[in-house]
Amino acid sequence: MMKSFKLKFMAIIVLAITIVSCNNDDDSNAQKTVDFGTAPSSSMITLGTVDVITENTVRYHTLNFDTAPYTVTIVETENTVVLVDLGPAPVFADELKAYVDAINKPGAVIITHNHGDHYGGAGNFADLDFYAESTVAAQLNSTADFTSLHPNAVIGVSDFQEIGDLTYVFDKVSNAETGENGYVYNAAHKVLFAGDLIYNLSHPYLREYTPNSGADEIDNWIAGLNVLKANFADYNHIFVGHNGSRADVETSIDENIDYLQNAQGLIKGTQTTTGGGTATTNQEIIDELEVLYPNYLDGGLYLSLPDAFFPGDTGADWF
Repeated sequence: MMKSFKLKFMAIIVLAITIVSCNNDDDSNAQKTVDFGTAPSSSMITLGTVDVITENTVRYHTLNFDTAPYTVTIVETENTVVLVDLGPAPVFADELKAYVDAINKPGAVIITHNHGDHYGGAGNFADLDFYAESTVAAQLNSTADFTSLHPNAVIGVSDFQEIGDLTYVFDKVSNAETGENGYVYNAAHKVLFAGDLIYNLSHPYLREYTPNSGADEIDNWIAGLNVLKANFADYNHIFVGHNGSRADVETSIDENIDYLQNAQGLIKGTQTTTGGGTATTNQEIIDELEVLYPNYLDGGLYLSLPDAFFPGDTGADWF
């Protein structure tokens, strides 16, 4: 995976250098600036918060809806907007749509992976083109829950795509947080959209971790994070699927590696709890993770418990 990534990454760097030299739009040295005007009022989002980062030629809006929390990132350039993920439906979709409409620019959507809390608002954006990494796009296009919201085919991207005013590169990590976790980056502005590969001070979703069958997903996940660290540690921003964004990209990746290593050790029994015992139930794992990370937001933590999704749900298959 590392070799193929490096080849792709070097090709995209060459492309990015060409784009920057032609358009002179890298925020670190660009002479051009865009007058974005006043951002839509944060009071439009009554179910969460809005953070806005304005740079020379791009403005980022992160809408963090309170529960979980779910994050939608809007990338605004001079002429367009691109939404990265859409949050769950239907409770947040109307406020998100109103906020995007207030920006009043043509748009498109990127979906990082095939989880409902990342595409749930799709029904409010049926008029926009949707993009995803090619394997993720195929999954979305064959998922009834998604196609019932957005009947038009998601456009699959296996390398890079011009969307709006920017070039986005698409890649993925397989068998990690879920079967296919897509991520996207823009080299010219040094910005990474990590989806659910990285959580910001939130408990990650470990529901799909199955340590007793097949390849170890946490091993795959950590390997993927080390690839991201090797290639994006010096990036300016990382935007994630839960709880906003970070400027200290390398630190945020290291935090997630630390968490996953602790969770893996507790579940496999190679790491004892702070009380000195070995966890044997999902509840005991969750209790210990809350002790180790007392200030983390709930995220997907409790979705690993029995009855999380429906009565009789057995929970994550950890033991």
